[in-house]
Amino acid sequence: MPLGDPPNYSTPKTLGLALSSLAGAMAHFLLGALEFSRVGPFVGLWQMFLAGFLLVFGVLTSIRYLEALDTMRDPHPRTRLYGTPHEWHTYRVGVSLHSLGALLCLYWLVHSELVLLYALTLLLNGVGVFLAFRSRPTAQE
Repeated sequence: MPLGDPPNYSTPKTLGLALSSLAGAMAHFLLGALEFSRVGPFVGLWQMFLAGFLLVFGVLTSIRYLEALDTMRDPHPRTRLYGTPHEWHTYRVGVSLHSLGALLCLYWLVHSELVLLYALTLLLNGVGVFLAFRSRPTAQE
């Protein structure tokens, strides 16, 4: 990464990933609660379990985004902005969670009566996969 480029976490795609994770978590919580009463408790609980992971991922990603913005303004930064190990973890976890959510939505899109809600949640997870994939660090880092 050339000198002067913004760090990976301070870009709008990271903020978009955090917001799509938070919105996807709320959608999966809603669908889990609805499926809990319709299909059974285990289906709803697994959906809520995934929503909890998405919620934690979204909160941590938004915190990291705000930390990166703050560090860019710091005249004496105390942490590295480039090449940190958790950049790769954020990429992998983001792609994994949103892909799992998309697969779950695809399955329930066919087998559930809540087609519109699952389609909208699938769209949120698709945006999350796209943004997580675009936030992967480059090989030079």
